[in-house]
Amino acid sequence: MANSKKLSLIVFLAVCIGIAIYGGAQAQSALTGESNQSSLSSVPSVPYSIFDPKFNLVAGVYLIPSGWQAQSQVVWNIEHFSQPLQLHTLACSADGKSALEFFPAEQFVWLVPRSMARPGQPLGDGATLLPPVSAQDAMLHFEIPKLRGSAQNLKVEQIVSVPDLAQRLQVACPAGGVQECVCAKISYVLNGQPVEEEIYGVKTAFNGVTSRSSTVGSMVQYNWGFGTLFSFRTAQGELEAQRPNFWAMVTSFKPNPAWQAVRAQVQQQALQHNNWRLQETASSIANANKLGQMVVAGNAQFFANQAARREQEYASDQMRLQARYAPTGGATGTSGMSQTEAFGDLMMGRETAADGSKHDGYHSTIWSDGQGNYRPTNDPNYNPNINSSSTWTQIDKMPLGR
Repeated sequence: MANSKKLSLIVFLAVCIGIAIYGGAQAQSALTGESNQSSLSSVPSVPYSIFDPKFNLVAGVYLIPSGWQAQSQVVWNIEHFSQPLQLHTLACSADGKSALEFFPAEQFVWLVPRSMARPGQPLGDGATLLPPVSAQDAMLHFEIPKLRGSAQNLKVEQIVSVPDLAQRLQVACPAGGVQECVCAKISYVLNGQPVEEEIYGVKTAFNGVTSRSSTVGSMVQYNWGFGTLFSFRTAQGELEAQRPNFWAMVTSFKPNPAWQAVRAQVQQQALQHNNWRLQETASSIANANKLGQMVVAGNAQFFANQAARREQEYASDQMRLQARYAPTGGATGTSGMSQTEAFGDLMMGRETAADGSKHDGYHSTIWSDGQGNYRPTNDPNYNPNINSSSTWTQIDKMPLGR
């Protein structure tokens, strides 16, 4: 069982509402309010409340222009102990061409050596397995495909760094973290009309922290993600003129302190729930029942538990692979397939024969005629040589390498 060190890292939970402007002089004029407000057709003045139905509370309020429509979704999942909150809100103009959208926060985890899971795959705890990269690369290769990958005629116009974005949004950098801010400008076709959109993100990353496991040895875990993600969309050519409106909407946001307190309690409960599950299955986590502190204080134990759970899953996978590819009577020698290849077969629902051929499903016997034809079967009485002009022989499964 693993002996994991505590990791002092921050869970990306807070929904950070904010704005930054794309590029150079445009950024300065919009952020300082120097743009021509009189050119705007409407000014945000109607309050919209983000409602949390689970707790019957308003999460926060922001202003939208008269005639605009807004909607939001607040979803809790205590099983996603690293990210139990998913909050999304969208405000649109009456014609649907202009929109302000706030996306749920993104949390990523990377393990070295890498786990068997594929990069980009959800880990089941609210985080996604992804190696740490720059904010620009994360926006280009993960966020844009995830958020707008299905858009018609999608084109990434430009991705730039926005160094003062976090400061403008008053998004404090957590202890031990490094912030990086980015803006991506994209264009695509929506409902037959060309539109342009800017997607903003504040990325926070932490140094890797090492833990030890009796199954895989030393392991380094990297935690990073976007705590703030939002976008502005308009018809092609109109974004610059409407940007002050978006700025006014975002800066008008007022959180509800009562809801913020509930959010902190839910995060603590999620950590305690995960802790209870690990305590039931991993007696080595001796201090698991001490998660009665506030969210930040509980983060260290959360990451230790996260590492321990993955180590247990890894050990379980090795047992399954050993059973699946145990040498049969005809298998000889020490060569064989790697554990990574075997695990790939397991995930793909297939198996590998001793001659390297792949077969869908899992079978007790595989017959070969030596000419590239195979007949896998689970019937112990099946013999393809009966009434056949070909000669069929049984072949072994590919053993695990040693």
